[in-house]
Amino acid sequence: MTRIFLVALSLSLAARAEDRRIEAMPVDSNPQPVPASASHTLSSEEAPPRSPAFQAPERSSGGFSLPVHVGVMAGLSAPRPIDGEIYVRAFGFFQAGFSYSDFPAFVADPLLSAAGLKKGPTTVRLDEFSAWEADLRVFPFAGGFFVGSSFGKQSFSSTVTQSTTLGNYQGSVSVSTTFATPRLGYQWTIGPGIVVGADAGVQLVLSSSSQKNLPSGTPPEMQSRADDVISVFGSYPLPSVHLRLGWQY
Repeated sequence: MTRIFLVALSLSLAARAEDRRIEAMPVDSNPQPVPASASHTLSSEEAPPRSPAFQAPERSSGGFSLPVHVGVMAGLSAPRPIDGEIYVRAFGFFQAGFSYSDFPAFVADPLLSAAGLKKGPTTVRLDEFSAWEADLRVFPFAGGFFVGSSFGKQSFSSTVTQSTTLGNYQGSVSVSTTFATPRLGYQWTIGPGIVVGADAGVQLVLSSSSQKNLPSGTPPEMQSRADDVISVFGSYPLPSVHLRLGWQY
């Protein structure tokens, strides 16, 4: 009996000592939050997938505009050295234009000499050499390189003179041709609307008509020279070259 009493007394004293120790522990009146690093971190396999951020579609501030441009070019060309064109280019791939070219009479002597029409007592003087053309071009890569062709009407007229011991004979020859000129080239756009173009091709005769007005008793050499004019400007293919500078809006 005495042993049981001693055991109960010991347990009672031990419980009272534990209560005093708990009461003596300091209590923080302003507890701090537990940092996230101390919490359980999910692995990449355990973490829930993140939904991608929503991106609003971009809008064009300029709105829709039709890619059509109007331009004008002028420069040097062959076989008629003075040339000018007005054109419309659409969608980057197509261009249609209208051009006029002319060969001034005062610079025609080198051409006539090269064609063999100014030698000996029979000479040819150029009166008119001009053409109107409709031009079509395709830019297959929507860049500067193009292929195309022009279709036009060429007018040529000249005066043929024959000097003899009996006097001078004078007549006229005119040739009108319809032609096509397949060509290829490149057209650069530099800076704000400045255009530079270069192309080369061959002018091919599709149809022609000619007229000779020679005086009676014309010497055979003069007759032959008039026929040469008709052949050169009414039948032969002619080289076509353009070097142009212009402006495009």
